[in-house]
Amino acid sequence: MERPTVLLALADHGQAVAADLARAGFETLTDSATALATLSDGGRVDLAVIDCDLPAETTQQLYAAVHGDRPIPTLLLFGEEIPEFATATSATRDEYAVKPIPSDALVYRLQALLIRSGMALPGEEAALTTATAEDGSIIGEGRVISIFAPKGGVGKTTVSVNLAVALREQTRSNVLLFDADVGVGNVTSVLAVKYRMGLADLADSPPEEWTDSAFEHCVTTHEGSGVRVLTWGSDPAESEQVGVDLLLAALRWAKAHHTYVVVDTHPGYDDRTMAMLTLASEILLVVTPEVGALRNSAQFLGLAREVGLGDIIRVVVNRANHGIRLPDIEEVLKLPVSATVVSNGPKAVIASNEGQPLITKFPKEKVSTDLHNVARIVVQGTTPKVEAPQRRSWLAQLVSRTSNA
Repeated sequence: MERPTVLLALADHGQAVAADLARAGFETLTDSATALATLSDGGRVDLAVIDCDLPAETTQQLYAAVHGDRPIPTLLLFGEEIPEFATATSATRDEYAVKPIPSDALVYRLQALLIRSGMALPGEEAALTTATAEDGSIIGEGRVISIFAPKGGVGKTTVSVNLAVALREQTRSNVLLFDADVGVGNVTSVLAVKYRMGLADLADSPPEEWTDSAFEHCVTTHEGSGVRVLTWGSDPAESEQVGVDLLLAALRWAKAHHTYVVVDTHPGYDDRTMAMLTLASEILLVVTPEVGALRNSAQFLGLAREVGLGDIIRVVVNRANHGIRLPDIEEVLKLPVSATVVSNGPKAVIASNEGQPLITKFPKEKVSTDLHNVARIVVQGTTPKVEAPQRRSWLAQLVSRTSNA
């Protein structure tokens, strides 16, 4: 397959970024005049990255050229404000990133644009195409919900497992639970499914053998709910073999064949985790009402906003009936709380030990109702209104500790 061609119009460091993109499998057009000539002649350009700090005339010419009869997926980079011409109706499919954006983050954003536009990643043999499943539904446009927490022990995996089961119960859609907490997590220890094989078993194979059939062989199904489960593996010694490329290929396959893909991510900032977050349709940030979790979450949100992910994050407060009040959490994180889940440790332990989801083991408990509400928010795409946060006497100290940590 030909390498995807990117119009890379940057105000500075263009050649260095182009070299990084080349190593990731992209061809680049860095000269604006050459790019405009290529576009006017009907030449092939797959993606566009336009720096809004370029001279206004150049920026507008490039922007108009990539938004012609066949609009090109475009990522706009800006510092303070988005130019007025880039907020028109024609810009509804554009994506944005705040400068500066590291090269690795730019690579992930371009890979996400390729997948969302139905194109293959660099090095893949065939483009992603939508198709019709046996039940008549369209496949290829599945929603990816990445569950993330920068601090362990906040109930991330519990939320992931029960969200996947709740989505399946509420929609009867094809749902995949993807354990991407490489080296640490294993949702099969919480959800009783027969382990067949994991992505680590594909790691020694060349990418051309990462086929639909290969991924299907790694999937098992939870009998009680019908949720399909794909895991990275089970042996921590094999975790280093599961690289970013394999995870991206698995996620692309998952999106093509499932309505919802729930990704349980690793609580860190390595390349594998950032790839899972960058390609998400939305990110559920799981926090608990305690200072340490909030500090780490605020730091993550700062990073997420820098790389253009801030708009797809929703906050889920676990164990919300103890600790710091919700209005104060919202003020620290500068985001509304989209959902809360009450604490019920004994019930969670019992369900986990039996390999059952909380929502099916204890369906009448408040914690199960709350977990179903998380799924409803995902399905309905709505965020409840909350009252304006009110500062408490200790909040200023918490904000200072969060921002200076």
